[in-house]
Amino acid sequence: MKLLQKWLIDNFDWQSLGLALLIIIVTIIVTKGIVSVIFNQIAKRLSKRFEIWRDILIAFERPVKIAVVFAGLVWALHVAHAPRLILHYVDEINKSVLIFSVGYGIYSLMSSLTDLLQYFGAKIHIEVDSIVMPFLKRTLQFIVMALTITMILSDWGINVNGVFAGLGLAGLAVSMAAQDPIKNLLGGIIIITEKPFQIGDAIESPSVAGVAEDITFRSTLIRTGDGALVVVPNATLSNEPITNWSRVAKRKISLVFYLALEADTKEIVAVSEEVMRQLSLDERFDADSVKAVISQVTPYGYEFNVNVFVNMNPDTDFSGDQADVNMLVLRILAAHNIHLSVNAKPISQQ
Repeated sequence: MKLLQKWLIDNFDWQSLGLALLIIIVTIIVTKGIVSVIFNQIAKRLSKRFEIWRDILIAFERPVKIAVVFAGLVWALHVAHAPRLILHYVDEINKSVLIFSVGYGIYSLMSSLTDLLQYFGAKIHIEVDSIVMPFLKRTLQFIVMALTITMILSDWGINVNGVFAGLGLAGLAVSMAAQDPIKNLLGGIIIITEKPFQIGDAIESPSVAGVAEDITFRSTLIRTGDGALVVVPNATLSNEPITNWSRVAKRKISLVFYLALEADTKEIVAVSEEVMRQLSLDERFDADSVKAVISQVTPYGYEFNVNVFVNMNPDTDFSGDQADVNMLVLRILAAHNIHLSVNAKPISQQ
């Protein structure tokens, strides 16, 4: 035991080892404390005048920490006089980590691509299309990831052309079995180029109706009226007729009521006039489009049709307006003591 202790004391450079340990501790302190403080202080100062730079700092904060940690470890190993073989591979790994850190920072920055392009677009007076942004962001993220991996492989002396050739053959085999994802990708490109809707538009197709929230390589995310998030494959949506309610100036409300046959004719006329008068006075509706008439007499009762166009504004709640018209008619019918037919068909709404 004493011989072992003497050998350790005589053969280890404890001063260099202690200095290496101190470097590691300082590196951790710098990473956990100083780097975060510096980034936060710079972000606060820049965000007052250049808010867009805050996103850049946030994107590169973690990559800088990763690079600092590995640089500290490499320095510590050199100070501790590690074997040359280990130092050689550690230096190579450190270069790869540096490349990865830069790539990771740019990749993270792509998440703020919308804000960046809107900022620079406003500077040069170019309007940025909202539907292009999610797709473009993911495309650029893929390119950044591919370039980062390529640079790391090249730095290690790996033949990138051979790797890509192998991936090409594998990709051909995969593509044969992945026709649906390719169709969805092409469908996404069609949606972006033809621009049938923007992010935030209220749309309707045979498969879904709601507000477009996002578009990816594979699908489009639609928030329905009941709050559910529906994922629609791009291939499906690009092949369907799409009604964009956000781009119409007016949208029609059409209601049908079946009135009891014993209702007084004069009261029905009075109801028709009152409904048209009140809807015409409501600024939400087009006064010239208001109609409230008896279209026909059926075994179910008098078919009372109410039609009006809603003036579509950014804050228009079409479903709420339709419900208001429905309740208005029912209140006026009740005020004139007119009942709905007991044997009537269900009230239809469009």
